[in-house]
Amino acid sequence: MKVISLRGPENSGKSHTINTVYSYLIREGFTQVPDNYRDLGNFQRDKDFTDILSKDKLIIGIVGLGDYQKGINRLQRLIDNLFKQGCMVVICASRNNAVFDNMVTVFGNYVFIDKTMSTGNSNNRIVNAYDAQQIVNHI
Repeated sequence: MKVISLRGPENSGKSHTINTVYSYLIREGFTQVPDNYRDLGNFQRDKDFTDILSKDKLIIGIVGLGDYQKGINRLQRLIDNLFKQGCMVVICASRNNAVFDNMVTVFGNYVFIDKTMSTGNSNNRIVNAYDAQQIVNHI
């Protein structure tokens, strides 16, 4: 079991990057495990969600929690639930603070990827694609 956490400050593009990773995995042949997609209730442009994808016996859980912080241990519970459902890797977004770090490090095998900060709207897609590739490299 491994957690890959993209961490960054509020409104830094974490949800967009997690959605980019999700789309990339789908394009690479991963398929949704039926009945696992769940909208987490944050109705931004890039919705926060959780889902499970699989390909060639590799099962990946995705938690696009972003800045939605309802319930202090919600991220930890979502990750734990994905592992209980057989995920070998869980990819998540979290704020870069000790509370969220502790929710990830409790799982033992983890990688933190710090969100690259954009210098403006014109390079948002570039930095989000870069960060998405960093996440994929750790799968």
